[in-house]
Amino acid sequence: MVFSKLKAFLGSGIQIDTLLHEKHVAPGGVLKGEVRISGAEVDASVEGVEIEFTALVEDDSKGEDAAGVVHDYFRAEISGKFDLAKGTAHPIPFEVQVPWETPFNNVESRPLVGGMKLGVSTHLALDQALDKGDLDWLTVEALPVHKAVWDALEALGFAFQETDLELGTIQGATVPFYQEVEFWATEGEFHGRIRELEVVFVAGEANTDVVFAADNSAELLAPDLNSTIRFSLPTAGGDVTETVKAQLTQLAAQKGV
Repeated sequence: MVFSKLKAFLGSGIQIDTLLHEKHVAPGGVLKGEVRISGAEVDASVEGVEIEFTALVEDDSKGEDAAGVVHDYFRAEISGKFDLAKGTAHPIPFEVQVPWETPFNNVESRPLVGGMKLGVSTHLALDQALDKGDLDWLTVEALPVHKAVWDALEALGFAFQETDLELGTIQGATVPFYQEVEFWATEGEFHGRIRELEVVFVAGEANTDVVFAADNSAELLAPDLNSTIRFSLPTAGGDVTETVKAQLTQLAAQKGV
């Protein structure tokens, strides 16, 4: 299915129509589409066109009014300079890799609670000015490692509560925010030992770091080390229940419970 956004740019009469072939993607996958630039009222020189990945990120330090700020975190050039003659159209097909650290907002067709939004926009540079089109929102599917940890936690008695994006950079990450996925221990051997578990992933092509923070009153950027543990798993996933159990057992021991 094809989706589109349409906008007139910079008072020149130029319109940019961005069509995404699929709005359902995965980190490390490929976003495919076409940008169609047309409608110039005069001859124009386009300096470049980029696709930009964006995320709606909370900034709790600035109060409720600042929550939900759109942050750009990756740009990919899909065209260099070209001339656009008056009244003509210029199509630009593109294939852009979705950054590995893109947060996920869908797990096996299950949208996640928390109001997190992820998207892309198209940037057009024209006559030394820059403007961008409206956001096209994306559904980003969890990676196999995300699903593997999720399944392991559920098997150990944890229940998913919510997820959101927080402003700041976790060690080893390259994006200016991190995704917290919150679980509660509702049954099983960790019930009563761990109440709330925050999970953060730093995904890569081969391996993904996982951060567990249990009942952590401090920010994850400067955590209480007794309530935090970090370990690595293959991004390809697999059965990680025993590994997750061992890490939780060590985390509980660090907390003295």
